[in-house]
Amino acid sequence: MVFDHHGTVEITADLLNGKGRATEVVRYADIVTFTCLKAFAFDQRFERKDAHDLIYCIENLEGGVGAAQSAFAAALTGPHANAIREALTRLAVRFRDPNPDESYLRDGPVAVASFEDDEADVSADPDLLNARILRQRHAAEVMADFLAPFEI
Repeated sequence: MVFDHHGTVEITADLLNGKGRATEVVRYADIVTFTCLKAFAFDQRFERKDAHDLIYCIENLEGGVGAAQSAFAAALTGPHANAIREALTRLAVRFRDPNPDESYLRDGPVAVASFEDDEADVSADPDLLNARILRQRHAAEVMADFLAPFEI
């Protein structure tokens, strides 16, 4: 998938120890590949940072959620459609609840919020608890918005 869905950037930098200046073309996973890999990783190993990275990248991609949706819509017409659809399904399981009002309680949004507050003890501080719940709700909303057009 990464051979078909990647971007490139040209970087020029001075080498260490006076060895001159070099320019290299660096390839990186685009939003489709990155999101799919992170979706599978979060689903299998449940690292809170994976959930955070998913929301962060979808939310902060140039063009926002709409740009991510457009990239996925185009990719779903290509040779990796089955793997991409499976990744979207796993995201839906982790971030969306049958009752949309309770999606913030799914393990995806909880992992995002607990990663960002470094697993603060929210039982002792109502303000921390409220901040965590707000972040969980926001993470769930971002993912719901992203997944909406894909009928997952």
